[in-house]
Amino acid sequence: MTPEASFPEPGNRKTNASLHVCAWPVKPFLDFFTMLRKVILLNLVLLLSLSLHCTEEKETTITLYGGAPSGLIIRSEPSTSGEKLGLIKYGDPVTVLEQKEEILTIQDKKGKWTRIGYGNVQGWVFGGFLLANPPAQEAKKDEKDQGNHPTVTSLQAGDVGCYVDLKYPDGKTETWYANFDVCDEPVLNKKVKFTRGKGNVLADSCEGDPECQDTKEVDMIETITAVK
Repeated sequence: MTPEASFPEPGNRKTNASLHVCAWPVKPFLDFFTMLRKVILLNLVLLLSLSLHCTEEKETTITLYGGAPSGLIIRSEPSTSGEKLGLIKYGDPVTVLEQKEEILTIQDKKGKWTRIGYGNVQGWVFGGFLLANPPAQEAKKDEKDQGNHPTVTSLQAGDVGCYVDLKYPDGKTETWYANFDVCDEPVLNKKVKFTRGKGNVLADSCEGDPECQDTKEVDMIETITAVK
C-alpha cells in the first residue's frame, strides 16, 4: 500500500514572512492642501480686485462759464425757438452734459448747442456764449495773448480738409488742419485768434478719390476770427 501523504494542520503552519503595514502621516498632507487652497482663493480675490480697478470708469466733469453779459438763455431744446427754462448769469459755472456735433454761427459767434446743468435746471444753450475760464481769467489771458496773435499767410482747401498756415510775431510758423468752412473766412493776411479741438478729416489714402469715405482723427482749428 502506498503510504498516505501527511500535511500539517492549518494551525500548525509556520509563517515565513511577516506582514508589515506602513502608516503614512496624513495630517501634514491635509495641512498642505488647506494652505494651498487658501493661497489660490487669495490670488483669485486679488485678481478680481485688480480687474475691477482697471475697468472702473472715471467720470470727467467739464465746467464752463456763462459768457453773455446780459445772461445766457437756457432752452428746452437745441434751437433758438426752444422754450426758455432759465438764464445763466455772466460768469456763473455750468456743467456740460452733452454737445451736438454741428458747429453753427449765431450772432457772429461760432459754437455747438450744449446741454448743461445749472443749479436745478437742465437744458440747452448755445456754446458760442460759454467761456472755458471765469471772465476774470479770460480777461487776463486776453491781455497776455495781446500782440502775440499769428497772421494767416495761406488758406488752402485740399482733398482731406482746409490747410491753414500761420506765422507768429517771433517768426515761428505752423500749419494746421481746419474745418472746410474755415477756408471761407476772410482772414488771409490778417492777425487771428482761433479755437482748436479734435476732429475728423479724410484719410491721406483718400487723396484724389472723391468717393473715399475713410477718415482719421487730428488736432485741428475749429473756428477762426480776425482780430484788430
